[in-house]
Amino acid sequence: MKSVSGMMLFLLTTPALAEWKFSGNVAPYFQKIGIETTSVSPSEKGGVSTNLNLENKINSQWRFRSDTWIRSDFFARDSRENFQFVPKNFYLQRKTKSLTFRAGYQTMQLDGPDLVNPADIVHAKNWVDPTAPVAMSSAGLSLSNEKDEWNWEVLYVPRQTPPVLPGAHSPWLPRKNRLPIESADTEIRIPDNVEYQYLGARTLNHALNHNVSLKVQRKTDSLETQFLYYNGLSQSPYLLTRVTGTLLSVNPDIIGVTGAVKLIPLYYRQQAIAGTFNLPLGSWAIHGGMNYLKPQGSDSSIPKETTLGVIGFEKSFETSLGMVTGILDYVRQKRQDADQISFLRSIMEEAVTGGVRIPIGEEMQVFAGGLYDMVGHSSLYKISATQRLTNSFSVEAQGQMLQGPKKTLIGLYQNYDSYQVRLVWSW
Repeated sequence: MKSVSGMMLFLLTTPALAEWKFSGNVAPYFQKIGIETTSVSPSEKGGVSTNLNLENKINSQWRFRSDTWIRSDFFARDSRENFQFVPKNFYLQRKTKSLTFRAGYQTMQLDGPDLVNPADIVHAKNWVDPTAPVAMSSAGLSLSNEKDEWNWEVLYVPRQTPPVLPGAHSPWLPRKNRLPIESADTEIRIPDNVEYQYLGARTLNHALNHNVSLKVQRKTDSLETQFLYYNGLSQSPYLLTRVTGTLLSVNPDIIGVTGAVKLIPLYYRQQAIAGTFNLPLGSWAIHGGMNYLKPQGSDSSIPKETTLGVIGFEKSFETSLGMVTGILDYVRQKRQDADQISFLRSIMEEAVTGGVRIPIGEEMQVFAGGLYDMVGHSSLYKISATQRLTNSFSVEAQGQMLQGPKKTLIGLYQNYDSYQVRLVWSW
């Protein structure tokens, strides 16, 4: 971070100071989760979330951009959750007639379906709230080109930013019933208010080093397509578990934990390819995509390969309320079977997802959406509303509900219904 601070100081003292454009928002928030607060884990979250955007077009070729996300949580009992900082973009850009070069923290812009995007394979994420992860950036070099309907981009990251996982006192580490592992043959039952301990991360095949992404897109009025290749750190978190307990039964193996659950983050390398498309048909659009993720290496701890496919449609239509947009998708994935924690990575095998965005007057927007897993018969629903109060202030409210059989991953969190309120000041 010292080099980033030095870069900011240099830029702020250049003669182009008068051309800086500063925007963003600050939002105090409060969130309540349906579980009980205990001596180990809180059921409330609250603090301030901030987005700060800074930009300077230095001249016809050079530009600086910074997009920073910051969030505090005054209720959290872990330092990693008390203060979270993500420089989504912090780079210098040089653009010529044919090429654009960027150096610094950056995130690759990806197209794809809005609800479940198979192209979202490149960046690690902040998983403090697994139902709303935040993409992490990494310091790197990118080169891109756009000509007619074609564009491509290559991103090289010397050292990938690892994911941010829920703290040891997070409510998203279950305190009763069982661990959120994804195995049909093993169940690990935990006592109420079980203790978690993070041990040092384990890195295989230099997974954090020399990550490479390639994106190729073609956009016309009649069809949009995208192809991605990625070689680097697996995006989704994977935690090896170490427990002391008693074997309660076999076939399936059921273990009763008697001590602290020890967690070891596993960083492994994978190769991934993904493709998406969008076919506009007037007020309709058909979209879809797929990905294939293949972990690299022979270590027995590494999960198996996975695939994900999405196909669906979007429809917009005028109503007395304004332009209403609806989305309906069918999602299918080959789910891993593993006896380790992976935090809602595979919450469904075959599912239907949908959402609708409705304007209510000129000052209010409502969104309602959800996911239903047809195999596990479990579901997740969200509803949110944004009311603009003035040109600078708005209030946002969101509710979430999870339900399903206890044997499913969503069902394990069925008491985690929550609501959140934010007051947003934008400038």
